[in-house]
Amino acid sequence: MMREGDPRRRLGAAALALAALLLAVFPLIRPFFPMDPTMPEPTLRAASGPFTSAPWLLAHSIAMLAFVLLMCGTLTLYARQADGEQEALALRGLVASLTGIALVMPMLGVETHIMPLVGRLYLAGTTDIAPIVGQIYLGPAIAVFLLGLLLLAIGSVCFAVAIWRTRMLPRWGGVIYAIGLALWFPPFPRPVRVVDGVLIGVGGVWLACSLWREAAQENAGGPR
Repeated sequence: MMREGDPRRRLGAAALALAALLLAVFPLIRPFFPMDPTMPEPTLRAASGPFTSAPWLLAHSIAMLAFVLLMCGTLTLYARQADGEQEALALRGLVASLTGIALVMPMLGVETHIMPLVGRLYLAGTTDIAPIVGQIYLGPAIAVFLLGLLLLAIGSVCFAVAIWRTRMLPRWGGVIYAIGLALWFPPFPRPVRVVDGVLIGVGGVWLACSLWREAAQENAGGPR
């Protein structure tokens, strides 16, 4: 558990803020295109260009880094609630969030590293590779991914409720952050994804600034 004034709380706050900002940037960079895994041939025909583009690789690398940092930020959110009366709820939020992130990461890895290879093979003339789109996006991997998103949503809501009840951190910051993470769903159209990213960015940075300010005040011996 982090003690008062522990510099690790500021590192965790910085990780939370950076994760939120990166998740806000992700939909601004990511290429969007029609995606229907039940029709793999036309889908891969439309997707091969985006899959092999620099923005696709950059956006998904950003998302992977964001979720790694989010694990650190989530630990800091729990540490702030650990001594409060809502510790049990915050612990459920921690477990659900970390498990959710762990289950989301494999599909992000596939989209970051495997789909560009599939796209290049298709563009090179290996058109019989198209069925792999359905096998990936309609197979067990997507079930794991969706379970991860559900757990991430549950975890963020648990944290928001704990924050609301204890008032240890900005209540509306927790609500906005939870709404953003709960609605982080790749099939949504770009405008929805951009708005969702803004919610995550605003809520996450708001919470992170409060955590940083508290840690700085405690380190200086000032009032909480």
